[in-house]
Amino acid sequence: MRAAVNATFAHISGGPGLGLFTHVALYQTEIAVRAILGEPGPDAHYRALPQVTFTDPEVGSVGLSEHAAREQGLRVQTGTTQLPSSTCGWIHKAGNEGLIELVEEADRGVLVGATSIGPVGGEVLYGLAVAIQAEVPIERQRHMIYAYPTFHRAVKAALTDLRRA
Repeated sequence: MRAAVNATFAHISGGPGLGLFTHVALYQTEIAVRAILGEPGPDAHYRALPQVTFTDPEVGSVGLSEHAAREQGLRVQTGTTQLPSSTCGWIHKAGNEGLIELVEEADRGVLVGATSIGPVGGEVLYGLAVAIQAEVPIERQRHMIYAYPTFHRAVKAALTDLRRA
């Protein structure tokens, strides 16, 4: 029985520092249940771990910060945009403070991290988390259709800013 428990924890272990988030516990529970029932499925993967602090404005991040990426020896560049300069930020007026910052691993041309601060900072993370988890190339992201006028569209401006880096 002890070996089965150890094997189950091996499927979900990400080590320390994951944070005590409900969404992490739910994710780990799904993996543990699969392992206990002997059902196939991937082990836990934390490359695109989202974190959101529900303040005003919301502060969200996913993946690596610029500092953490550099500490791992990655050659990175960042792209940033201010939300008030976006169309949705202009429409939103008061309370539109915020930004989106992207962290690109320059050698592979993929995002490894992102931060979103603003009225819907946590919501903006979804597409960025998918891009990080699936390693969607930056060039492909630059040519996507971003709904207008949304705070998500500001991601496109941050991608444009990556070119200037």
